[in-house]
Amino acid sequence: MNATGVLFRLLLGSRLARTEGTVAVPGMRAPVAIRRDAHGIPCIEAEHDEDAWFGLGFCQGQDRGFQIEALVRAARGTLAEIAGRDGLPVDRLSRRLGFRRAAAAQMDVVADDVRSTLGSFARGVNAGRTAGVRRRPHELALLRARPTPLEAVDVIAVSKLVGFALSTNWDVELARLRVLSLDGPEALRDVNPAYPEWHAVTDPPGAAAGPALDRLAGDLLAFKTRVGSAGGSNNWALAPERTASGRPIVANDPHLEPVLPNHWYLAHVRTPRWAIAGAALAGTPAVVAGHNERVAWGVTAGMVDDTDLFLEEVGPDGASLRQGDGFVPCERRVERIRVRGGAVVDEDVLVGPRGPIVGSAIDTSPWVVSLLATWMTPRPLGGFLRAHGARTCDELRTLMAEWPGPSLNLVCADADGAIAWQLIGDAPQRRRGFGTVPLAGWAPRAGWAADPVPPEEMPAASDPPEGFLASANNNPRRDGAGPYLGSDWVDGYRVTRIAQALDARWDWSVESCAELQRDVVSLPWEEMRPFVLRAAGGDGEAGRARALLESWDGRVAWGSPAAAVFEMFVADMARRAVSA
Repeated sequence: MNATGVLFRLLLGSRLARTEGTVAVPGMRAPVAIRRDAHGIPCIEAEHDEDAWFGLGFCQGQDRGFQIEALVRAARGTLAEIAGRDGLPVDRLSRRLGFRRAAAAQMDVVADDVRSTLGSFARGVNAGRTAGVRRRPHELALLRARPTPLEAVDVIAVSKLVGFALSTNWDVELARLRVLSLDGPEALRDVNPAYPEWHAVTDPPGAAAGPALDRLAGDLLAFKTRVGSAGGSNNWALAPERTASGRPIVANDPHLEPVLPNHWYLAHVRTPRWAIAGAALAGTPAVVAGHNERVAWGVTAGMVDDTDLFLEEVGPDGASLRQGDGFVPCERRVERIRVRGGAVVDEDVLVGPRGPIVGSAIDTSPWVVSLLATWMTPRPLGGFLRAHGARTCDELRTLMAEWPGPSLNLVCADADGAIAWQLIGDAPQRRRGFGTVPLAGWAPRAGWAADPVPPEEMPAASDPPEGFLASANNNPRRDGAGPYLGSDWVDGYRVTRIAQALDARWDWSVESCAELQRDVVSLPWEEMRPFVLRAAGGDGEAGRARALLESWDGRVAWGSPAAAVFEMFVADMARRAVSA
């Protein structure tokens, strides 16, 4: 143990969870047994469904007490109450976006079984953070704070918070608009080849709205820094004929940023009627990567553009937005944010026809930014909260039709040998534009249709002749095939490399899949090699770099000087292209 750990133990004592004996807590129908393996991963056994979810919440409350507290406060907009002014940017944006208000609206359309799961889990978290630990977590002790009682609506709010953090292109929309307003559409197409010529460009005065855009960019950065963000991810499913065991395999590497504590919470939950094991996002009972003894599944970020920004003009009264040639009234309220060690901050919240205003006006400028996202619409919630009951891939895909959370590529395999892929999560049907840059909110037909893209029109596949399915944040299908889903996909190198490797053998095992997840072959280098070596040369550093690259095998291994040279070259080339 390091010196800091010793000091914490001396000053505050041990804060380990109770993992032995019997703990009496109210609100359960029957006893629940919790065993921990050598890694501390809990196995929860219960007679009743409500008790099973209570047990999962109890364990998360024991192990992730402060992490859940931080997530709940970020979703409620009460982080500044314990963190002081450092938490104020997150609270202000959270209040404007309205995670908890949207969650409360969604609770009205949630089915009884899902409502029961959420409520049982929340009560379990509360019990775990009190009766399940000997003392409050160190962080809460240092902050002299008590845990916030968790409610079912908070679990949905945390899910929406995570969904917003995983949204893929609101920051890109802002960047595009800045380039567009400062340098014009030609410059935008030069630095952003993914922006097709046939996409609409904005006609509002982007330069005049610049301060509002900059303020919003700063708020989003502060939010992203504290809440976290997504990275790349990959998954694949192998049919029985592709594996050494003759049984299907699902492999998943979700690539969320490495933080402590981890975003994921591993657990095994069992009742006499069902069992589920895998990784849930901390603060929720949804196992988004796991299995239920009949079906296994894994996810990657789907990258569907499910969030749009709009430039808005505020009326002279400060409570209306331009719509056509006039102004329409909006919902306006004042949110009171308590700041530890400081005065209460009143945050004006304005909600317009397209969604909440997330970028406040600067001085006398009328320009603000509104945000429209799929998670704002109250829609039925099931999906992963019912995955424990799926018996086949087809049943699991049907359940995922009620998943209004973040866009995900789901791959799965079942005990009968079937494999499948389904892009899940609501995708908007835009009435105008393509969501690539913020459009004028007052323009005719700005916004979305009332209903999202129907589930049956979303990309999917099952039991392909190749014997495998894979995704890696890539474009799910050819442009123009089916409804428009977005433009900001990750390039196809990783999924191409995965497909190459999977197609090369018929004896895959769990171990060889894990090895492929650690693959370091660079397909971009294979494409760029002749051009780079032709251009590089001379003496000095350029000559030494060329010599390293000439003999390089294209593997981006941790000990490879040539790999470091190549990665630095690509980064510098991108910087020069943008700044030219």
